[in-house]
Amino acid sequence: MKKTKVLSLNQNYYISHFSFIWFLLLIFAQNTFSQDRQTEITIAGEEFHINGAPTYEGVSWSTSYGGEYQVQGLLMNARLVQGVFDDLNPETKGQWIYPDTKIWDPDRNTQEFINAMASWREHGLLSFTLNLQGGCPYGYCRNQPWDNSAFSSDGSLRAGYMDRLEQVLDRADELGMIVILGYFYFGQDGNLEDETAVIEAVKNATEWILEKDYRNVLIEINNECNVRYDDHEILQCERVHELIDLARNMDYDGRSLYVSTSLGGGSVPPANIVEVSDFIFLHGNGVSNPDRMEEMIQQVREMDVYSPMPIVNNEDDQPWRVEHQGWGEKGNNFVVSVKNYASWGYFDFRLPDEHDNYNLGFQSVPVNWSITSDRKREFFDLLAEITGSPGTPEVQMEWSQELGRGAVKFIGDLDADQVETIEIIVNNEVVTKTRAPDYEFRIDEIPDGEHWVKARVIYMNNDRQIQIESPYFRNPWWPYGGPSN
Repeated sequence: MKKTKVLSLNQNYYISHFSFIWFLLLIFAQNTFSQDRQTEITIAGEEFHINGAPTYEGVSWSTSYGGEYQVQGLLMNARLVQGVFDDLNPETKGQWIYPDTKIWDPDRNTQEFINAMASWREHGLLSFTLNLQGGCPYGYCRNQPWDNSAFSSDGSLRAGYMDRLEQVLDRADELGMIVILGYFYFGQDGNLEDETAVIEAVKNATEWILEKDYRNVLIEINNECNVRYDDHEILQCERVHELIDLARNMDYDGRSLYVSTSLGGGSVPPANIVEVSDFIFLHGNGVSNPDRMEEMIQQVREMDVYSPMPIVNNEDDQPWRVEHQGWGEKGNNFVVSVKNYASWGYFDFRLPDEHDNYNLGFQSVPVNWSITSDRKREFFDLLAEITGSPGTPEVQMEWSQELGRGAVKFIGDLDADQVETIEIIVNNEVVTKTRAPDYEFRIDEIPDGEHWVKARVIYMNNDRQIQIESPYFRNPWWPYGGPSN
């Protein structure tokens, strides 16, 4: 981990040589410095800019069949809404326990999210959607008895959620990443007691972002305003423009936020939303014919109330569902979005027959935030290809019970000089460390019982520290290289 220098003052010297006023000025200066931000998002026509320059500046994607498509100005993203997840309902909280420790820990969830962010960024992911009321922890649900909301019933902010959010936003700011921050999610919005509370929640969250001086945040008022917002009419499509207008017209020291909202998969936003939005969200869930994806993008651009602004697909669950599409460079919704100059975001979750596979899915709680499945890897590989990014190597761990030792191996390029440390984690505890070029390890006196084991590699690329992990396996003590579960 990166070490931080801590400057301390000798107390006696300080008291005798500095007045209390100077102490207050020092604290003010330190707080002001800590608020300095490194990443600012702006919009110029249909382009997103970061710190005054278009995203993916100068990048276009050349396909094997001769096509060339502009990537500059797009905002590639993923739906990673559970980064600050918690469940305040004691009757449902036990559903989210980690397989290795048998407890749920919201701080661990957020820390592991933060640890993985640099690896996503290395693949060209510039943005992700986070939601203050999360999303369905099973991918899709109708009933949501859990209590996962950054808002209390009156619209005030819950400190634990906002503390975790601050950690994520700070890390995104360091990495040059943009957070699409959703406020409300159907099924959890009912925790707000009335319309006044909804309005107060928008005010409180927007004010919090502005006063913290975050400049790398885009607002999505609610996820899919045309889906089951039965408790509050103001969150439905016919009236949600009131909240968009409210949030985008709040300012602090002359600064304001870019705001929009989304509809369900395959739907095009109505005129009242397009007219007041700073950019347009589309969702591709269930859009199995990529021609429909193209049609949606064209329909937005042809609307009378549309003026040039970015179009962002920030939720698309299975773009490969038609067998011949796959993750290749032809046919899927990701590719079609890029060809039509629209940003795209992947929504990955554990399918019904995958609930016991902890390595899968980015929305199913508990979440393994590392790139630990073929599906995650295929998305990130295509993302790296389209954006001209280096990506990260794949980590594999092999163990020989007979020889009593294991090895960490890589698929992809990684120079031994880049590696800072390789750790072996058993049941969420680091049990051994090594450094390049010695990738072999031993674990002595392994007790009987269930064990979850993975390898973690921390390496440097230029000035960026990146953490990558192998899949996390239960009892991987095998002589022939395959997991036991």
